[in-house]
Amino acid sequence: MKKFLVAASCVALAACGSNEAEAPVESIETADTTLDSTATGNVAGTYEVKLADGSVTMQTINADGTYVDTTPDGTRIGGGTWRTGDNGTMCFDPEGNDPEECYTGGAPAEDGAFEMRGEDGTVQSSVRKVEAQAMAAPSE
Repeated sequence: MKKFLVAASCVALAACGSNEAEAPVESIETADTTLDSTATGNVAGTYEVKLADGSVTMQTINADGTYVDTTPDGTRIGGGTWRTGDNGTMCFDPEGNDPEECYTGGAPAEDGAFEMRGEDGTVQSSVRKVEAQAMAAPSE
C-alpha cells in the first residue's frame, strides 16, 4: 500500500514543471496544511501508478487532504491523508498502523508520466495523471 502513495508525490512535482501559465487559484485547505495551488500545481485528480513489479494501481488525490487507492477496476484497496512536506515532497499517512512516508518526483516526460522516489532516492513507481472520463468509460 505504501508504494501507491508514491504516485501522489509525483503528481505534485510534475505540476510544478508545467510551462503553461495558470491563473491564480485560491488556497486549498488540507488536513495538515494550506497549499497555494499556484505554487504546487493542482494535484487533485486520479493517477495511474505503475509499480516496480509491473503491477498497476489507481490513486485519487482529493483537495481536502485525503487520498484513495484502488485497483484499475475500481476496487478500493486503501487510502489515508496526504500533505506537502519539506522541499516539495508529498507525504502520505495511510489508514491503519503503517507510518507516514514522503516522496519526491522526477521531471515529467512528454506523456506527463514521472518517476517517484522514496526517501532513500530509489525509484518506487512511474505515475501518470489520467482523465476521469477515461476511467469511467465502459470497455467493449
